[in-house]
Amino acid sequence: MDDLGQHLARVQITRLDALTDNLVGDILAENPGYHDAALVSLAELRRSCRANLERVLQLLGKTVPEGVDPFDAATVTGARRAEQRVPLHSVLRSYRLGGRVIWRALVQMAKEDDRVDRDQLLDVATQVWTVVDEASSEVASAYRSAELQLRRLDEHRRHALVEDLLRGRGREPGFAAQAATELALPAESDYVVLVADLAPDGTPGLVMPQDALAVYGVRSVWQPRGQTLLGLVALEQRSLDSVLGLVRGGVRARVGVSPPSHGLGELGVAYEFAALALRTLPPEEAGLARLDERLPEALVVASPELADRLVVTVLGPLLRLPAAERDVLLGTLSAWLATNRSAVATAERLYCHRNTVLNRLRRLEKLLGRSPQADESRVTLSLALIAHRLTGGSAG
Repeated sequence: MDDLGQHLARVQITRLDALTDNLVGDILAENPGYHDAALVSLAELRRSCRANLERVLQLLGKTVPEGVDPFDAATVTGARRAEQRVPLHSVLRSYRLGGRVIWRALVQMAKEDDRVDRDQLLDVATQVWTVVDEASSEVASAYRSAELQLRRLDEHRRHALVEDLLRGRGREPGFAAQAATELALPAESDYVVLVADLAPDGTPGLVMPQDALAVYGVRSVWQPRGQTLLGLVALEQRSLDSVLGLVRGGVRARVGVSPPSHGLGELGVAYEFAALALRTLPPEEAGLARLDERLPEALVVASPELADRLVVTVLGPLLRLPAAERDVLLGTLSAWLATNRSAVATAERLYCHRNTVLNRLRRLEKLLGRSPQADESRVTLSLALIAHRLTGGSAG
């Protein structure tokens, strides 16, 4: 900077209190949201204005103390305003007002000195706004860095709140109210929990569910949990069918759906139900699995060891047959049970003669040691087939 600019800045730094008064007054008049929203106290605003004016004038006057970061005040201001949730545009506007206060003071001094010509003043103006722009950039950089850190802390806090809800803390009235506020969820509402598996490409098996729901005013919280995507969805006055209809188009893998539960206190149980419902679908089958519609499957997958034992004990001799014969008899048994044990309907489904079905049933009875036509065999055989399909059970 030329000698004039340095001289003017060094004089103005002796008038720092008056400049601070002017800047605070301009901010309150022209950037009222800064203080009116109670984001920044008047005392803090004044301290910040004074510190930033001093550093800018020191930069202009080349009097920044040795070893001092010339942009320390700008960095502190940017980070602090991010913590206070002051909008960045408002922070930068106040910084521009600070530049105006300094420029106005320098111009007034120059006018009082007959030796100053217009060209010299234009050079000073260039330097003033260059320094103000540099300081503003430091403010913005510090603000964004602090904002990113705060966002990470917010994500961590949200994750912790959800985990606490899954552990049953929603039954605590004080915690439930706090969690509802921080997660922007209703404290009193029916909820459904969804658990989505990963898609084959490793991405979540439910595409942008929060956005799909928010368009229709459905409040929800979604976050990764292990190898799944967890969703807490507030039904409020909506039916479960209508809510599931909003996300169905984004299903790319298995998605378990809990029965509706009331309030935040039952989300832990609802989560367990949703995770169980997800497992009632074979790994390669994409779709929404509602627990209440898949209770037999849920009973099987709830105890994998018992399911394996069921397959081995009930279907073992059948599964040890050569693949071609095994598959024919398994298909016949499945169709037989699915058609309410009707030989005619089974024959129609398998495109074969009724007598062929009866012959296969006699072969099954001999292999399994129980009659597929007996009432007491129906539940056992049905559960064994479910277990074989879901768990990949073998004859061991």
